[in-house]
Amino acid sequence: MKFRSPGEQPLHIGLTSGHTLVIPPEGVEVPDMFRREAISRGAEPLADTGALIAPAGDAAQAGSGQAAADKRFALIKEALRTMLNGANEEDFNDGGKPALQRLKAVAGFNITRAEADEAWAQVQAEEAEADNG
Repeated sequence: MKFRSPGEQPLHIGLTSGHTLVIPPEGVEVPDMFRREAISRGAEPLADTGALIAPAGDAAQAGSGQAAADKRFALIKEALRTMLNGANEEDFNDGGKPALQRLKAVAGFNITRAEADEAWAQVQAEEAEADNG
């Protein structure tokens, strides 16, 4: 499937496996292993004709950066829930926080400690709410 960068600058993607890819504004074929990170970073899918699959207007383009950030955050939370439901003791450190390297491996893309902590706080709050509800 082809994707293009969300702006005028190429989108550089690096996976925790060490693989890298550059997605230019004009678009390029993106291998499966990069698609999740590409989508989370705002890359836009193209039809075979080179046209955007979901054309965006000016208002949608202004919000596309936020939509990409929201998608990325949702993927981080999904990875945290996967870790919570797993039985791997190495997924969490002695303080009970998610191990950042394990989280990166489960998610399949680089995550900062700040992103992990923010997502972890939300997952914990959502789990507590579900237990009380």
